[in-house]
Amino acid sequence: MTQPDVTTKIIRGAPLRDALLAQLKTVVETLPVPPRLVVVQVGAHPASTAYIRNKLKAAQAVGIRAEITHLKETDGEAALHSTVRALAEDPDVHAIIVQTPLPQGYNPHAALNLVPAHKDADGLSQASTDLRRQGKACLLPATPLGIMRLLAYLKVPLEGQPVAVVGKGMVVGAPLQEMLEHAGAHVIGVDKQTPQPATLTRQASVLISAAGAPGLVTERWVRPGAVVVDVGITRTPQGLVGDVDRARVEGVAAMLTPVPGGVGPLTVASLLSNVVDAACRQLDKPLTHWHF
Repeated sequence: MTQPDVTTKIIRGAPLRDALLAQLKTVVETLPVPPRLVVVQVGAHPASTAYIRNKLKAAQAVGIRAEITHLKETDGEAALHSTVRALAEDPDVHAIIVQTPLPQGYNPHAALNLVPAHKDADGLSQASTDLRRQGKACLLPATPLGIMRLLAYLKVPLEGQPVAVVGKGMVVGAPLQEMLEHAGAHVIGVDKQTPQPATLTRQASVLISAAGAPGLVTERWVRPGAVVVDVGITRTPQGLVGDVDRARVEGVAAMLTPVPGGVGPLTVASLLSNVVDAACRQLDKPLTHWHF
């Protein structure tokens, strides 16, 4: 199939991340106490350890008190649950993250659901999910929140528009579909069971892929002139790669986020905005309207 030649604009997340972090730092300086974030990690999953290190570094740069509570795998689920409950009851802790994946044999939902919605920095507990589905105010999952902010920053219209989301995981795909629906988009959900997915995604003015399948999205999946957001991250011997075959999609999409460097920078920044929002609510301070 011959594709029309389109000049594809590569969209990087760093400028938006930097704008958000600058606002966060300003707001934190106005609070009576610095927001406090506690990350609970069980075991020593290498990727999780690296991600936590990035979170703590970024948090400290904007004035958030960020720390890690580390448990050994052998401590067991009872110790994890006890730790999370104690943090939930501690008024000096404004936000909690239970770092996933948890070791084999642990039930992640049981641990996540112990985090109260007003301290749920990841926005993944059942309480947060219920509020989100009802369209009520809550802390939203960081990666979908970053994507929504990016689309707003780019002035991409969503109301009444067909938007394809590839993947329906609990961290990105499922909550993102709900957030897009609340924004008035006509969401086209695609997963590995969907027959002939490319015929569906080609209907969309915006295509967001969060499947974790390198090279899945080719020019056959993309409507000419569409906005393509690549959220898939897979580690390979050659480095991080996304779901989108960039070489084949460039010249078809109007805009494309790369991997790495696209949505990734916005995830940590949006997570930190959740921490600040949580602290503001608990300290009875007005919430900030983050702008870009």
